[in-house]
Amino acid sequence: MTKLSKVWIAVACLLPALTTVAGQLTQAEFTSQAKQKAMQLGKTLKMNLQAAVKEGGLTNGVNVCKDIAPAVAAELSTDGWQVGRTALKVRNPSNQPDSWEQTSLMTMVKGLEEGLKPGSLTQVSMDDEAGQYRFMAPIMTDSLCLNCHGAELAPAVQAEINQQYPHDQATGFAAGDLRGAFTVTYNSEE
Repeated sequence: MTKLSKVWIAVACLLPALTTVAGQLTQAEFTSQAKQKAMQLGKTLKMNLQAAVKEGGLTNGVNVCKDIAPAVAAELSTDGWQVGRTALKVRNPSNQPDSWEQTSLMTMVKGLEEGLKPGSLTQVSMDDEAGQYRFMAPIMTDSLCLNCHGAELAPAVQAEINQQYPHDQATGFAAGDLRGAFTVTYNSEE
């Protein structure tokens, strides 16, 4: 066997290991970026929601989630990234979960029932062959959310929701419930 043949055999043996290491680093990098995008959407949404409620009352909050959240998600959805929100019980029909998101949401619900902390419930999927990476982080129901997503809503809020979302499913939550999730997809082909 020639020296060159031995080099090619060594390269051939090492290539799968190098690909795995590179894939792991890539996943860590994408996970970090996806978390940042999800956090940015959540932080911006909450900040705008609080300001709108302070300025014009709870009915203004409905419009923030309707208009500002999709606009912020669109701003974050560049260079192959898609950022949004989904839930098992949606308010906006365009936020219906796909099959992977639905499975991930059910996994989050089960994790909460088993006593896991929300921060440990992120879901990740990486399909190197398709060049697609997916990430989901839970949105937990807090006291601010209950004004529009709780079991009992103020009549004016309920009327605004009925007008904006005639097929709303996103009520009946209690503090600490899984409200939904931030969903982030990266397509390397885009």
